[in-house]
Amino acid sequence: MKTSVANASVKPVEYVPFEASQYPLPEAISATQREAIRTIRQRVDWAHLSAHVPELFYPLRDIARRSSTSQEFVVRAIARLLKHVYECQRPYWLWSEAQWRAHLTGSGLAARPYLTAVAYHLGPIRQPQRLPYARQPSVYAMTIFGEVFVKQELARLQVVLVALGYSASSQSRTLSKVLGLLMLENGDPRLESFTPTLLRQEQANRTESISRNIGMVSHGLAALGILERPLRMRNYVGWREKSTQGIDPEWVHWCRRWRDTSTLRPRTKESTYSLILRTGLWLAQTHPEVRTPETWQMSTCAAFIAAVDELRVGDWSLDSAPRKGVTRYGQPIRTNSKHSFLHSMRRFFIDVELWGWGRLQFRPRHHLATPRTVSFASGVNPRVIDDAIWLKLVWASLNLTRADLLCEIHYPLAMIQALAVLWTHAGLRKNEIARLSIDCAQAQTQDVAEEGQTVPAGTLCYLQVPPSKTFKAYVKPVAAVVKDKIDAWLQQRPTEQAALWDERTGEKVRYLFQYRGKRLGTGVINDTIIPMLCAKAGVPLADSRGRITSHRGRASAVTALASVPRGMSLVELMQWSGHSSPTSTLHYLRIRPTQLAAAFVKADQMAHMISLLVDHDVIARQSGDPYLNYDLGNSYCTNPFWSTCAHRMACIGCDFNLPKASAQGQALESKASVRRYLEEVPLTADERDHRRG
Repeated sequence: MKTSVANASVKPVEYVPFEASQYPLPEAISATQREAIRTIRQRVDWAHLSAHVPELFYPLRDIARRSSTSQEFVVRAIARLLKHVYECQRPYWLWSEAQWRAHLTGSGLAARPYLTAVAYHLGPIRQPQRLPYARQPSVYAMTIFGEVFVKQELARLQVVLVALGYSASSQSRTLSKVLGLLMLENGDPRLESFTPTLLRQEQANRTESISRNIGMVSHGLAALGILERPLRMRNYVGWREKSTQGIDPEWVHWCRRWRDTSTLRPRTKESTYSLILRTGLWLAQTHPEVRTPETWQMSTCAAFIAAVDELRVGDWSLDSAPRKGVTRYGQPIRTNSKHSFLHSMRRFFIDVELWGWGRLQFRPRHHLATPRTVSFASGVNPRVIDDAIWLKLVWASLNLTRADLLCEIHYPLAMIQALAVLWTHAGLRKNEIARLSIDCAQAQTQDVAEEGQTVPAGTLCYLQVPPSKTFKAYVKPVAAVVKDKIDAWLQQRPTEQAALWDERTGEKVRYLFQYRGKRLGTGVINDTIIPMLCAKAGVPLADSRGRITSHRGRASAVTALASVPRGMSLVELMQWSGHSSPTSTLHYLRIRPTQLAAAFVKADQMAHMISLLVDHDVIARQSGDPYLNYDLGNSYCTNPFWSTCAHRMACIGCDFNLPKASAQGQALESKASVRRYLEEVPLTADERDHRRG
């Protein structure tokens, strides 16, 4: 999508490169020509120069017409240049780079851009931006490529960036400088000629401030349709870069070969690659003779499992691993980390053998199996946010105002409000929230009648969730307030933004949370939204289970739907959460102790059961003898209405009471016609204790 930056009545200026081949450039100057430029009066008289030395003058005149240099400075610069031609007796297009540098250094500051343009078009200077005095690349770009065209390209980019959400005031200070630098490095001022390679190279060789501005330019180019996607904003070492210091090069080769072949998702692949690289540090320290998968033996596997079991935080760390934020340094690693280490190594060795790269001396599934103690400890452990804190966070997400912003972040308030409500009400992963499209929320336009219950129209909305790591794209019902917040953000969302490629589907998507030409970063929820909500709600950033994170909020949303009376079933929660298996959903469900106690009391029928002896012989004879005998522990009650008797605790001395130690009681237990049954009777706590006694 390309954006017009000029009025429809103004015709855009086309770029016309300066062609040195259109001028006759002789190898030497004649004596007559030298005589024509001998005096200063002759050198400043353009009519005289046009008549007597057109070969020397016309290129200088035409370059001056393209430049932004004033006529006064151009006249002086041409006069000084022709003086040097007269003295060295060589035309300026044959000067060496050293001659040009000396001439430019001795020129005035105002004339240097123009003279540099001459050296660029007719001399050996091809990278004027790297000259020590070229500190205003925009001025040099306008002088070399033409002031009108460069300003036109700058205006095109400015209009697009303003539409993306960047402020015009900040661009006026930085954009012209960066754009001029890119034009000079590219050798072509046309925005359509800019490539991702050019931008990445400049980002890698510049300061962080310039790199961020180059990233800003890439967002504008993506909106214009010139680039497929924008670049990152900073020139930092990405998370894919791993240090191999201290690891045997042959083991590194195998690890990189696996990474280049694996078809896992990028994050999963890189985390696995990091773990197998870290294993190389252990090999170099304890088993230096083991350099390839084929040299691993069963004894190596046993030693590795034992080493992982004793591993501590910080051990086997790559030099590229971040040290900031490591709070448990030196403590034993958690069971989930042990499981990840062993699982990654099993996957690596299985793939090596499956792809025919070599034959192993052991069976990975058997000899690198996770020990039972580790598997048991790393089972289902939902990290749901404490109920009191979660309810306050839900309230805070519905009541965010501008006064609640913790800093002057560049995201609009409506975008922050929509993000907060989605996190607390939709139960989505942070990656799924970032990948929502602009048409993801659809209103409930009709009543829904299911299982004898009617849901009026407008009670909820339908959210289109993109494909995730465990589920295909699906639609889930969420509260209507989600659509309200999304609609409020869409009214402010910049529209002049190009669709971006989705890494999972391979399709171009207009993302809901796309601002300044780029998609929302997945770290915004943890680093911005959650601290803001905690401050609004007056709760700490951590609860009884640790730091509050986006994924813990997802577990809290799922658990809330299962904890209410007549809550959703496990299968329904599985569909709502986007899981392919109920086992995955169990990792998000936590049954509260109070809820579990109430369910136990409701389901514990044995606490209300009493043993009942029925004499079938008496029933067959149809006599008036008692045939029902309630077992009261030390005696029987022959009252057929004992379950509703108001004096059940005062059985001693009752006419219906039959002691077990009596002859009649023993005779009752020995009769073949007596059968023992259980009857549900609502017993009090005292009655249950009495019966046990």
